[in-house]
Amino acid sequence: MKKVVSVVNLKGGVGKTTTAVNIAACWAEMGKKVLLVDMDPQGSASISLGVMNEGNELLYSLKSSTALTVTATSMAGLDLVPSGMALATAGMWYAESAGNDVLARCLEKTEGDWDIVIIDCPPSLGFQTMNSLAACQYVIIPVETSFLGLNGVKQMVAAIESFKMTINPDIQIEAVVPCRAQRRRRVHWDIMDALKEMFPRRVSPIVRENVSLTEAPGRGKPVILTDRLSKGADDYRLVTLWLDERINGTEDPTVNQVRQLISSI
Repeated sequence: MKKVVSVVNLKGGVGKTTTAVNIAACWAEMGKKVLLVDMDPQGSASISLGVMNEGNELLYSLKSSTALTVTATSMAGLDLVPSGMALATAGMWYAESAGNDVLARCLEKTEGDWDIVIIDCPPSLGFQTMNSLAACQYVIIPVETSFLGLNGVKQMVAAIESFKMTINPDIQIEAVVPCRAQRRRRVHWDIMDALKEMFPRRVSPIVRENVSLTEAPGRGKPVILTDRLSKGADDYRLVTLWLDERINGTEDPTVNQVRQLISSI
């Protein structure tokens, strides 16, 4: 069974798509075969990988419960299921929660030897996000290091706990990723303390505020390709190493050396 990870937060503008795209790219850089599924009708993950799409293929797959249409990206090891505005109508043909397992069925029919599937969700608890949560075992919650961001995490946790009891008992919050972090601000440390108290041993290394992460989507590539020596690239490499240890049980002896090197930058 493929390991499926949903990257989700009900609050927008927290670095959710940036996290999904760059973790996927960093895993591919590590030699993993990765499938990124863009379940957001805005198609931001697709655009960030240089793919413009209307979302009709994905909409058809969900409507007919058939295999997903997979597109190769410019990065070796990273494939994409692109999305677009057509996906906004998904779910209109289902009554209430009857279609929450559609994406899971589509993934089962999609042939590929990926090591991990990453789903980028929209910032709402609608059909797309519900299907993403039903299809995954792991949830990653990117959070902006602000008090409003912290409140958004609390709402997300409540939603997932309810979802776990009713639809997907195998789902678990695997990681919280602090994004747009600024160590020089006192609020950063206050939020970090609160997150570590809420999620013991599940708070990842931070992703610092960095212009390279803002510029990369406009170039249609992940930051490790547009500015591979930037703080943004280093931070997502470190986060991905941390996640790989948790999800895949990495025991590579060089991992700690790499972590120490990146942390010292």
